Amino acid sequence: MKFPSYSERFIDRVILLFLFALFLFASPLVEWWAGGGAPWFAPYLLWLLLILVMYLLQRGAPDDPHEL
Repeated sequence: MKFPSYSERFIDRVILLFLFALFLFASPLVEWWAGGGAPWFAPYLLWLLLILVMYLLQRGAPDDPHEL
């Protein structure tokens, strides 16, 4: 069995991150983290977390765009 290449695994990570963001910001879970007890900056912290994870994924991306 052939193992997936690094670029294929990178694409999988990006798709998983997109699905996580979709789940976090477009699901019934929004009512939980945007509820009355959450501080006003909770959505900003979630966006910051998402941006940091994207940055870390981008740092590990292949340098050659043709590898994807």
